[in-house]
Amino acid sequence: MSTSMQRTELKAFLRARRAALTPEAAGLPRGPRRLTPGLRREEVAALAQVGVTWYTWLEQGRAINVSAAALARIARALSLSPTDEAYLFALMGLTRTDVPEHHFNLPPVMQEVLDLYQAPAFVLDTVFNVLAWNRMAECLYDFGDFSGPFADNHLWNAFMNPARRRLYPDFENGALNLLGIFRMNQAAHPDDPRFHQLIEALNAASAEFVELWQRCHTAPLSAITVPFFHPEFGDLSIHSMRLPIRDSDHVDRATAFFFAPANAATAASFARVARRLAAEQVVQPA
Repeated sequence: MSTSMQRTELKAFLRARRAALTPEAAGLPRGPRRLTPGLRREEVAALAQVGVTWYTWLEQGRAINVSAAALARIARALSLSPTDEAYLFALMGLTRTDVPEHHFNLPPVMQEVLDLYQAPAFVLDTVFNVLAWNRMAECLYDFGDFSGPFADNHLWNAFMNPARRRLYPDFENGALNLLGIFRMNQAAHPDDPRFHQLIEALNAASAEFVELWQRCHTAPLSAITVPFFHPEFGDLSIHSMRLPIRDSDHVDRATAFFFAPANAATAASFARVARRLAAEQVVQPA
């Protein structure tokens, strides 16, 4: 698309989205003198924290400087869908670096996939908050059994939850691998403040985290084999497969972890726990 065509499309797109958003949906009073159903330019500018003249020039398709942060605020002010926002950024030739990560929702079918899997499986968002899991993973990790501001964070629990620490016979290598993936996620999402908040909290709480984090280790999302120990499962050797989950704009928003047994003893342990869980699901007569 040529520059002139992009500017023409930008004008039409912004005007259409502004006209489609009611004041009530934007949290604004309609007022008695409003003649059109949509927002006024000055209202969009105020919601996006930009100047009225600047926004007017943007909507007119003028050649002005536009930052990714300002464009993201405009997208939020207009309540754009993820697809609409991606289109807006594409029209401006900008990379989306200011998207709030915590707005991502897993597709509902993901839970069905986890429940069908006959071994531990769970999903972490980019900052390692636990989004979903199956019953086998719940047995292994006791999700929700820890309290505090980072209770749902997998990395925080690895360092700060004694019960979780005991799962890892080779804690240093396992923690380094998690930190390596976490560091790669942070580099891919530099404007997500949750990374800084978690790192600061761990720096203050764990000298061991500080030492390992300062090694600047990086790790890809590739399968590794790791040892585990759990009171019910016993000694385990697990293939940990990590798969990225992307949104509609092909941006990585989460990672699915699927465990597979690396030896016969682990396979037998998984099968035994799976049988127990299946028996517990049998409906008892009234």
